[in-house]
Amino acid sequence: MADQPGGDEKVPVEEPTAPRTAETQGPDANPSDANSPKAQDPEPPPTPQATQGLAAANSPRRGPHPALIPVVVLGAVLLLMLGLVGFGNPGAREVLDTARVHTPSAVPTSAAPTTPTPSTPTPTPRTEITVDEVKAVATAQGDALRAGDLNAFLAPYDQAKPELVAERRRVFANLRLIPFTRSAFRWDRVSSGSLSARDGGPVNADVSIEFVHQIPGVDLAPAVQTYRWTISRETIGAPLRITAVTNDDPQAWDLAELVKVERPHVILLAATADRAKTAQWADRAETAAKRDLALWKGPADIPSRFLVFASPDVATFGRAYGGDTPEGTVAFCSPVLRDRDDPGTDPARPIAGSRITWDTDAKGMSAYDAQTGVMRHEMGHALMAGFSGTRAGRIPLWVVEGFAEYLEWADLFGDYYAPDAREYVRGRAFPGKIPTDDQIYGDDPEANGVNYHLSMTVIRYMVDKYGAAKTYTFVIAVYREPGSVDAALKTATGLDRAAFEANWAKWVKSHV
Repeated sequence: MADQPGGDEKVPVEEPTAPRTAETQGPDANPSDANSPKAQDPEPPPTPQATQGLAAANSPRRGPHPALIPVVVLGAVLLLMLGLVGFGNPGAREVLDTARVHTPSAVPTSAAPTTPTPSTPTPTPRTEITVDEVKAVATAQGDALRAGDLNAFLAPYDQAKPELVAERRRVFANLRLIPFTRSAFRWDRVSSGSLSARDGGPVNADVSIEFVHQIPGVDLAPAVQTYRWTISRETIGAPLRITAVTNDDPQAWDLAELVKVERPHVILLAATADRAKTAQWADRAETAAKRDLALWKGPADIPSRFLVFASPDVATFGRAYGGDTPEGTVAFCSPVLRDRDDPGTDPARPIAGSRITWDTDAKGMSAYDAQTGVMRHEMGHALMAGFSGTRAGRIPLWVVEGFAEYLEWADLFGDYYAPDAREYVRGRAFPGKIPTDDQIYGDDPEANGVNYHLSMTVIRYMVDKYGAAKTYTFVIAVYREPGSVDAALKTATGLDRAAFEANWAKWVKSHV
């Protein structure tokens, strides 16, 4: 399954400081500034005595009265002393300057009414589970699996649920049988519930956990299987517990206690109750695999091995299928999706590999030919699954089932014919048309069987008439782009659909 560039950084602009003028300078002004013309205080207005002196200066000069001479001399001396002591003191000058500056008294104002600040309520402590905690548990599950540490694997599960613990113990043992080249559990998302309670009580949630794995030869890329964990924490500070594990798409390792048998092209898994039969089943599956691979005329990037689960009974087979299986179904092939986060994932090829499940308890499935035949059919699906594209549309079933049936019947075509199919094509009811999806997956098992067989004859006719290489190229093209079936047919045969169908109808009447 990129950081956005930030905007331009704003650089603060310093506002220019207005020069201080004499009007704005107060008692805190720099004394040195007072020497400038603008900083000097204005001359006080002349006093009446000074005015009289000026007038006297313009009048005829007279000498002082002799009796006033001592008084004048004494006053001059006192003024000189005051100038030296008082006016020579900078502090005194400041006091005088300040006294000349009139500062109006502040006008009293009424205070605005204050609004009390509301108190912030103390948050209620809540029980929580963090995403990082769940991620850590998932990572530890993968670490324990790879290390073979059963106790560490079981540690997060609710030990008060013995059935859950026993089931996880069995899954651990089954997974240890598989020769994975990669196996890890990974957090995906919260699927229901919440990771936070409203208070200090219990918190429960369902989370999706992905099992990322790859089986060499079987998977062309890492595959993903999704589990759903129910996780719980009883109260604040309590341990995180896994209380349930479910899966909508269970694999063999989820369904039974397993044994494993390997062959060069097959990994066969079976229930422990069928241990005595597994060697024979594995040998027959190996025969089918070798024959399908020998017939292959397509690209080389296909599976070289097949994972086969020999289901012990109908109930287990149904669980593997994901519900009730269609009547007459004895085996199926399930593709598994690639890991979307794998850097090597090709978006045009979303399928990583396939899992084959076979109902060993089905009627008529004990004979050698029946077992090898059904394996060849399902392995045909597995070979083609990796070419499934992402284009909208369903691959026509006559191509899907016809190709798989072709591999199953390739060595039996001259020895065995479906009597019902023969009767149908030789009768008047046969329209000479390729079967539709509804005719292949219909409600009537017998009619389905006939149309399976007819779909096979379409592919067999193409191989006989145009060659295996062109036929394989046609099938792969339709898997990649289901809507291109008519164009792909024209490329492979040079004919439009109507002309091709007419030629096939003549051929099938003489060969079935």
